[in-house]
Amino acid sequence: MTNENSSNSTSEARQILFHGGLMTLLSLLSGFTAYFALAPRLALSSHTVGLLQGAILIAIAGSWHLLNAPPKTLKILKITLLVGFYSNWVSTQLSGLWSAGKDTYPINGKEMPAGAAPWQDMTVTVLGCLSVLILVSAVILIMASRNKK
Repeated sequence: MTNENSSNSTSEARQILFHGGLMTLLSLLSGFTAYFALAPRLALSSHTVGLLQGAILIAIAGSWHLLNAPPKTLKILKITLLVGFYSNWVSTQLSGLWSAGKDTYPINGKEMPAGAAPWQDMTVTVLGCLSVLILVSAVILIMASRNKK
C-alpha cells in the first residue's frame, strides 16, 4: 500500500512539521531554565534533547510521503512519536527544574540536590516511562520505510 500523494499524508506531515518546529522553539527557550533550575545540568540536557528531537521530527515530516504503510499504522506512528518525544522532553525538563527523579537519571542523579516532593518524583518517572514510545515509533518507522514491491 503506497502512501504517496495523498492529502491525508500531507496533512499528517504538516502536523509533524509543526510539532518539530514547536519542540525546537520550546527547547531553545528551555535553555534559559538552567539559570534557575535546581539541577542545572539536567535542565541543559533537556534543552539538548529537545533540539535533537525537534530536528528528528522535521526530518520525519520531510520524508513522511516515502513511508509505505496503512493509514492506521501511520496514525499510530504519529501518536507514538509525539507522545514519546514530548514526554521525554518534559520529563527531563521537570527533573532539572525540580531536582526530581534521581533514580530515573542515574548519570546526572548523583549530582542532583535532594528535596523533590514524592509527587514530583512520580511525575518525572511516569513521563520517563512514556518515553519508551520512542522505541515503538522507531520500530514502526523502520517497518514503514521498507520498500515492499
